[in-house]
Order: sequence, then C-alpha cells, then structure tokens
Amino acid sequence: MKHLLLGSLLLVGFSSAQALAPKPPLVACTAGKAAPCVVLATQTADMAGIWKQYQSNPAFAPLGGMGFIRYNADGTFALADAPENTAAPYKTFPHGTFSFEGTRMTLNVQGVPPNMPECARGIFEVRVLRLGEQLVGMSFTPVEETCKARLADTAQVQLYVGPAR
Repeated sequence: MKHLLLGSLLLVGFSSAQALAPKPPLVACTAGKAAPCVVLATQTADMAGIWKQYQSNPAFAPLGGMGFIRYNADGTFALADAPENTAAPYKTFPHGTFSFEGTRMTLNVQGVPPNMPECARGIFEVRVLRLGEQLVGMSFTPVEETCKARLADTAQVQLYVGPAR
C-alpha cells in the first residue's frame, strides 16, 4: 500500500509547475507520523544526501545515463557517475554551491562545458518527498533556468540513495 501511495505521489505530485508562484506541499508532513508527505525545501540541510538522477548531457556520459549528486548541508554539491565519487569534484562532472532565499534555491555551477555558459546558474523550487522522516525523492520546479540539459535532468524525480557522510 505504501508503494502504491508513493508511486501515486510521484506521478501526480511531482510534475513541473508552469507558474512561478510558490506552491504549497501536495501533502504536508505531520510530526511523528510515518506517512508520505512533501516538504518545500528552504535550507541546504533539507536536501542533504546523495541522490540518483538521469543525466542526459553526453558531455558527462555516465553508465546507463544515471548520475549521482551529493548535496551537502554546507551548501556544496558534486555530480559523479557513482555515489562514492560524489565526495569531491569528480573528473569533468559539474560541482558547485547552492543556497536558499526563502523557497528559491540558487544553483551556482563550476565545471560547466565552455559551450554551455547558460548552465552556470539556475533557480528552482525544490520539493522533498519523505516517508515520515525518511527521505525518498526530490522534485525541481524551474523558476529561472535556461540550461536545456539541466531542465531535462531535473524534469525527473531524483531518488534518495543515502546520507552524505
């Protein structure tokens, strides 16, 4: 039953919104209740962990099109081809910083290919799907974003892999 409910939330609740106004959580979290819910991220700690995501950019070409991104509570992030390679900037994969102003997350990217300067910065709203206190997935809604490759990658829900240690 939990899997069916989570699947429904992923299919229904995580489509990209076209409006730029902040949207309330689809299902608000209740303290002490182990039920599927959504939190609108407002601080770096809300996203801390390692997440699995599709990587459509051929410049990075991870095996099977899957990439991993580690968001650290200190506001740094790193992409790589495997969870263990996200601990620090890895090869030619992007890395950088992210910060919040209210519900808006600004992504500042280093390691952007020279032919993709539009990918150096993006602004999103981020919704974190949880099952009680357990992180499950993350959804990005573009607010100011012109990087087509990142739009394609963030159009899919990112799945939680584990803590960023």
